[in-house]
Amino acid sequence: MTAAEPVIFGREPELGELRELVASLVSGAGGAVWLEGEPGIGKTALLGQVIAEAARNGCVVRHATADRLSAQFPLSLLLNCLGIGPDAHEEELRELHGRLSAADPAAPVVADELAELVVTWCVTAPVVLLVDDVQWADEASLLVWQRLRALTEQHPLLLVAASGPARGRTEERGGGARRIVLPPLEDTAIASLAAHLASAAAPGPRLRRMLAGAAGNPRYAREIVRSLSRERLLEVGNGTAELTGEVAVSRSLAESVLGGLGFFDGQMIGLLRMAAMLGPAFSVTELSTVSERPVSDLVGHVEDVLSTGVLVESGLQLSFRHELVRQSLYETTPTALRLALHGQAAQVLRESGAPVERVGEQLLASISTGDAELDESGVDWLVRHGRELAHRVPACAAELLGAALVPLPAEDEHREVLLTARALALVQLEQSEQAHDLSERALDEVADPVRAAELTWYLVWSLAARRMADEAAAVIEKAETAAGFELRWLARMRAKLAQAHLMRGASAEAEATVDRALTEAHASEDDYALGLALHVRGTARARNSDLAEALVCYQQAASALGDDLEHADLRLQVLSNRMMLLFALGHAEEAGSALHEMLEIAERSATPSRLAVVRLSAANHYFTVGRWDDAAAELQAAGELTGEMTSHQLRWLHGISAMLAGHRGNRAAFEQLLAVAGEPTPDSQENSGFLMVASVLRAEIDGEPQRAVAMLTDVMDTSERFGSSYVWLPMLVRLARDIGNEEIATRATNTCVGGATVGAAPNILAAAQHCRGLLERDPITLRAAIEHYDKTTQPPKLARAVEDLAVVLAENGDKPAARKAYAQAVEVYVGLGAHWDLQRSAARMSPHGIRSPRGKRPRATTGWPALTRTERQVALLVGDGMSNPEIAAELFASRRTIEVHVSHVLAKLGVRSRVEVAVEAAGQQAQA
Repeated sequence: MTAAEPVIFGREPELGELRELVASLVSGAGGAVWLEGEPGIGKTALLGQVIAEAARNGCVVRHATADRLSAQFPLSLLLNCLGIGPDAHEEELRELHGRLSAADPAAPVVADELAELVVTWCVTAPVVLLVDDVQWADEASLLVWQRLRALTEQHPLLLVAASGPARGRTEERGGGARRIVLPPLEDTAIASLAAHLASAAAPGPRLRRMLAGAAGNPRYAREIVRSLSRERLLEVGNGTAELTGEVAVSRSLAESVLGGLGFFDGQMIGLLRMAAMLGPAFSVTELSTVSERPVSDLVGHVEDVLSTGVLVESGLQLSFRHELVRQSLYETTPTALRLALHGQAAQVLRESGAPVERVGEQLLASISTGDAELDESGVDWLVRHGRELAHRVPACAAELLGAALVPLPAEDEHREVLLTARALALVQLEQSEQAHDLSERALDEVADPVRAAELTWYLVWSLAARRMADEAAAVIEKAETAAGFELRWLARMRAKLAQAHLMRGASAEAEATVDRALTEAHASEDDYALGLALHVRGTARARNSDLAEALVCYQQAASALGDDLEHADLRLQVLSNRMMLLFALGHAEEAGSALHEMLEIAERSATPSRLAVVRLSAANHYFTVGRWDDAAAELQAAGELTGEMTSHQLRWLHGISAMLAGHRGNRAAFEQLLAVAGEPTPDSQENSGFLMVASVLRAEIDGEPQRAVAMLTDVMDTSERFGSSYVWLPMLVRLARDIGNEEIATRATNTCVGGATVGAAPNILAAAQHCRGLLERDPITLRAAIEHYDKTTQPPKLARAVEDLAVVLAENGDKPAARKAYAQAVEVYVGLGAHWDLQRSAARMSPHGIRSPRGKRPRATTGWPALTRTERQVALLVGDGMSNPEIAAELFASRRTIEVHVSHVLAKLGVRSRVEVAVEAAGQQAQA
C-alpha cells in the first residue's frame, strides 16, 4: 500500500474480492463489478484501493465521478472516465471528442467508436475503468457502459462502478456484473478506525457511545473524531481515547455531517428538520400532522429520502438510519425556532389525539432551555394526563411535572394532582430516595384524603425498596389509625412490607405479613394488591424450594393483575419469575410462550426501564436455548435503552454480549465488551454471572486454564448461596480436570450435587449429573444430563455435554463412540456459529487422534449467503407478505427483534424495501 492510499477498516472480504478481480484481469480475464452502499460507507476508499492495485500491476487505469449535473449532459461521465475532451493530452482523444460532439449520443456509432477505443487499449495492457456515484450518471453513459460490459468476456477489461442506493435503477446491476453491497461496519471496525484517527489503542466507553450515532458509517465516524479533536474534547491516556466529559453534537460537527446531505434541496432539509424534532422514530401521520401537509404530499419526499438511506423503515414507523444525522439536523435548527416548533408540535399532536408520550416529549422539549414555562393549556393537559404519562414515560413525566409545579402557588387547585402524579413517576423510575422525600413533603401539603393515602403508599414503597422494613411498618401502623384510610392502600403497603422482610431474609415475618396482605387484598377487591401479595408469596415459596406452589402463585398473580396499564410493570415481574421457574422445571416450551407474552406486553405498555429488563431477559433466554441470532437482535435493541439501565443491568448487557461474541469467535468485539464492562466482582447475582463467566472464557481463550479455574473457584468459595452457579460448575469441573486438579473438580461436583439436593429443579439435577459424569468419567451419567438438555431445548449445554462425553469415551478407549459423539457436538456448534467451541473441542480431541469431521466454511458478507438462519426465515416470511408483528408471532419473537432482523436483511441484501426482499426471497425459493 502506498502512502497515498487510505487506511481501511472492516472491509477485508470486499477488498479481497476486488483484489482477486484485479489478479484475474492481469491473467487475462476481464470482469465487471457493481459496488453499492450509502453515502460515506467507504465505496470511494475501495475504488482507491483498486486504482492503486491495478497501477502496481501495470494496468491502464481511467476513472471519473458523476455528480448531480452529470445527468444533464449526455455521455459526460463516460467521456470524463476515458479522458476524452478538447483538452485531452492525446491528440487521438481530442479528435474523437470533436467527432462525438457532432453525433447523437444515443446513436449506435457512438458506442461503437468508444468500444473500439477501449479494445485498442486492451491490446497493449489490461484496462481498468472506474466510475463513482453512478446514481447521478446520464443515460447515454449508462448505455455505453452496458455495451462495454460485453467486451469484458473477450478482453482484459475490468469495469468497476460504485453507486449510492437509488430506486428504479436496477437495470445497471445486470449484464453479468458482480454485485458487492457494503453494509454498515461492525462496531469493532468503527472502534479501530476511531482509535487510528486518535492515535490510540482503543476508544473509551463515552467515545464508543458517541460513535454509535454513526451507525457503522465510516465517514460519520471520522467526522466525530476529527471534530472532537479540533475542539480539544478528546484526550488520550494509557492508550485509550476518551471524551473529556459528556459531549453533545457540536455545531461544527453538525455542519460537517449536514454537508454530506447536499444532494437534498432546501425544502427536503426543512422537512427532515421537522422529522428530527419528532425523535429517532416517527410515523408518516405524525410528520403530516406537525408539518401541516397532507400525507399525499409527503409520499414522493418520503420515497426519495428512503432511497438514499437517510431514513429507513422501522416497522410501521420511519427512523433515521444514523442518529448523528438526526442530531445534526436538530442542533443546527435555531434554538428559538426549535422551541417554538416543539410547542406547536405538542399542541397539534394534542388536538389530533396522539399518544400521551408523544405529546409529553414535545411539551418537555418546548421548555428545555432558558426560562420557558408551560402555558396554561400545557398544565391543564398534565392535570388530565399526568398519571398516564407517569406510567408510559416516567422520566419525561417526572421532569415535566417538576417543571409545571415550580411556578404554581401553594393554593393552586392543581398542585395536589401534579404532586401525586410526580410521586408516581419517581416510583416508576425506582428512584426510592427521591420518591421518599417528595411523598413526605407532599403529605404535609395535601388535604384530599384519597391523594394522601396514595402518597402514603408511595412512601411505604420507597422505604421497602431500600429494605427499611421497620420504618415502613411504622408508617403503616400510623395509617391504620387514620380515619377513612382505604383498605386497598393498606393491602398494597402490607404486601410491599412483606417483600422488604423477604429481601432482608426474615422469612417468618414475610410469611405472616403477606398472609395479612392477601386477606386485605381480597376484602378490598384491589387487583394490584392481590397481584403484589401473590407475587411476594410466590417468591417466598421459590426460596423455600417449593417450586410447584411458587408456580401456582405466579400464575394467580398474573391473572389478578390483568391488562390494566397501572399493573404492567408488576405483571412483567411476575411473568419473568414464572418464565424462569418454568424453564428451571424443564418446561422449555411453556417458558418460551411466557417470554413471548412478556415481550408483547413490554413493547405495548412497559416503562422504558422495564422494557430494557425484559429485553435482557429475552436475550438471556435465547442465549440459553441456542437462538443466538435472536439473542443478538434483542441485545442490539436493549443497547438502545442503556440510558434506562442501572449499572447492574449494564453489566448484564455487557456480560451476555461478551459471552455471545466470545463463543462466536469475534475476539475484537469480545475484548471491547469486557473492557467497557470493567472487572467483575464475585457475587451470586445472575446479572453479574454472565460477565464473570465471560472473563473466565477469556482466560481459557488466552490459554490460561489455571487462571480460569482460580476465578471460578474464588466465586464458588465466596458465594453465599447456590444461586445460578449450576450454570458454570460443569465448566469448572472440566477445566479443573484438564489441568489435573482433581481436588477442585471434586469440590465443584460436590457443590453442584449439594445444590441439587436443596432445590429439585431438573436443570440443577442435570448440572449435577454433568459434573459427576465428568469427574467419574462415567458415560452413563453424562448421557443422563445430555438427555435432559436435549428434552429442554438447550443446544449450547447439550453440545458441551456431548463434547465432554466424547472426551470421556476417548479416554475410556471407545474411539468409535467418541467420534460419533464428537460429530454430534460439532454439528450443534456449527449451527450456533460457535467458532471458539469448535476450536476448543478440536484441541481436546486431537490428543486422541480424532479430527474434526467438518472444516470451517467462511460466511459471505453480502447477499443471500450472508444471511443467518434466522434472517433467512425472516426474509422468506417477508416474501410471503407477512408484517413484522405477524412474523414475530410466527417465530415467537418480539416485534423489535424482527425489526432488527429485517434491517440486517435489508443491509446484507443491499435493498431498501420489503418488496425488494420479497423479490430476492422468491428467487431463492425458485432455485430451491
